[in-house]
Amino acid sequence: MKMRRKILGMLLCVVLTALVGCGAKDSDKSGGAAKEESAKTEAAEGSEEGDDKVIRVGCEATTPGWIQTGNDGSLEGYDFDVWQEIGKRTGYEIDYQVMDWDAMWPMLESDRLDSVGEQISVTEEREKKYTFSAPYAYNVYCLLAAKDNDKLKTMDDLKTGMTISCETNTSDEIIVNAINKEYGIELKPTYYDGMSVQDVALGRCDLWPRAETSCNTTVKEVDNLKILGKTNILETNAYPFAKTERGEELAKAVSGALDEMRSDGTLKELSEKWFGIDISEKPANAQ
Repeated sequence: MKMRRKILGMLLCVVLTALVGCGAKDSDKSGGAAKEESAKTEAAEGSEEGDDKVIRVGCEATTPGWIQTGNDGSLEGYDFDVWQEIGKRTGYEIDYQVMDWDAMWPMLESDRLDSVGEQISVTEEREKKYTFSAPYAYNVYCLLAAKDNDKLKTMDDLKTGMTISCETNTSDEIIVNAINKEYGIELKPTYYDGMSVQDVALGRCDLWPRAETSCNTTVKEVDNLKILGKTNILETNAYPFAKTERGEELAKAVSGALDEMRSDGTLKELSEKWFGIDISEKPANAQ
């Protein structure tokens, strides 16, 4: 039966070849090229019409207080409010797009996103790849542990071999290395693809490193967690852009808006709204 169908298929292909050609590879190539050229033309026309006045911002929407999905299904949080204010001050429409964390960075590098807006830490590695805006937040890092973990009551109880959560493609490893250096220990990183604080609450992992704002919010929303203590490690938050002409232009415009917002107290007001503390100014005693 399969052989008979195969022979019939070959005969049909011969007939169709005479009429329109068997297979669509060549026509797909030419059609694809035409579509690509058409898309470029449309993009150029759209740019001329003002479509370039949109800033596409990616987020995972899983960071409490910074950006998350509210009860009504809409985005909310400090980052979201900051971007809305940036839009008002620069004249850009802000198009927030929710997606997987690991997907955002390739999209930023391939010009399908303009920035990422979800508590992004400025690191040396990232500065090599992206152009950053002026900072809009400064956070001291803390460690979370399970409330019922009797082995961890203060920061002095940290010991070599204890496990600490690290999310992939984040600055967590840098923080862990800094903690190890500060306390003279060797914590054991446990890697997760996404948020992992529940594993700390359940006792599967000892520690969760996060900035103070996230820790304050998380202990209110997740049972059986406590803030073990603060480190002297500072997280500086800013918005990344591609190292392109458009990226540089957007970074400059966003930086100007952020500087204005710091000067007139808007950043302070928004950070106190979401976190109860002012994170718009750099602490004098932090690294």
